[in-house]
Amino acid sequence: MYVPLNCVIIDADATNRQELTTFLGRFGVHVVAQVGSIDGLPAMINRVDAPQLVIINLDPNSAEMLRKIGHLPRQFPSISFFVMSQTFDANLLMEAMHLGIKEFIPLPMSEEKLTAAIERVAQGFGMGKKAKVIHVIPTVGGCGSTTVACNVAASLAKAGHKTVLLDLDLVCGGAASYFDVRTRYTIADVMDSAEKLDKQLLDNALTLHPGSGLAILARPDLPEDTQRVNQPGLSRLLGVLGRVFDYVVVDSVMSIDPVYSTAIATSDINLLVMQLNVPSAKNAERFVGVLRRMGVESTKIRIVVNRYVKKGCDIEPEEVERSLGLKISWMIPNDFKNAIGAINFGEPVVLRAPRSEMSTSLSGLAGVLNGKA
Repeated sequence: MYVPLNCVIIDADATNRQELTTFLGRFGVHVVAQVGSIDGLPAMINRVDAPQLVIINLDPNSAEMLRKIGHLPRQFPSISFFVMSQTFDANLLMEAMHLGIKEFIPLPMSEEKLTAAIERVAQGFGMGKKAKVIHVIPTVGGCGSTTVACNVAASLAKAGHKTVLLDLDLVCGGAASYFDVRTRYTIADVMDSAEKLDKQLLDNALTLHPGSGLAILARPDLPEDTQRVNQPGLSRLLGVLGRVFDYVVVDSVMSIDPVYSTAIATSDINLLVMQLNVPSAKNAERFVGVLRRMGVESTKIRIVVNRYVKKGCDIEPEEVERSLGLKISWMIPNDFKNAIGAINFGEPVVLRAPRSEMSTSLSGLAGVLNGKA
């Protein structure tokens, strides 16, 4: 059962509070209150719906603030208390641990250490699971990235993994039509309730594909509704999806706007889909450069060639690998008949023609992304 991890932030600096709220949203943590002083804290944590996590910035008077909150951790043992401070000495640390503080976070904050601390708290409440996020990006229009994303997601779901497909091609996305399902809600509707998003709201928003068990969150119905999709909302959404599912497959576009930068940074794998032609190869080279400048590790970038034919390609696979400085991870054979038939019929190739060469290749790609050789 999914239990939302609620949090209260105490920090005198409003900017710090907002930045920390945004950061926590990436991990499915819902900040129920962010205030500048501890005056109202006892009332907040003495309620039936008390938060599971309280984060307090002790500065500027760290020792005095620690004395003020010292009785709370033992009075409320079911709540995890984190404290932060620029003053980091052995005496202050020992005093905090003696009082029952779960984590002491030196400032400036290390995102890696705070992330690990949040994971420990989440595990204590049965929320340790973190989905693997696969972000599928086309290098050129019509290269078949949606086909790849939909079939990989369907393969994972069919194999028994709890999987959700998120359509982040906000204007032209076709994930819902690829599965021939009608959706009541879209990603834009989830944005409206992002601050209070939990499993119940999510269950109502998602559409289940009966043939595979895949959950789908479609793009907005109206192009103007794409403006409702924003970076904080997507961070929050990915955080909640990560706690509920085993895999999150994102059918995306090639962009570094804030929404897509969030998807890139959150993803375990950024999977670039290309064809062996000059326009696609040039775009792949440019975007791989962007990903590297954003700090994305090479281990989180995968190159997949779609519609591969042994003879008749504009450029050779080895040329692509040299220009990108990356090996091609997978090559999907060209099978126009089955591909277009699946699109028109509204059923992925891996379900409609499971014995075809294309289906076998796509299932193999899903297996590799699942960690199988």
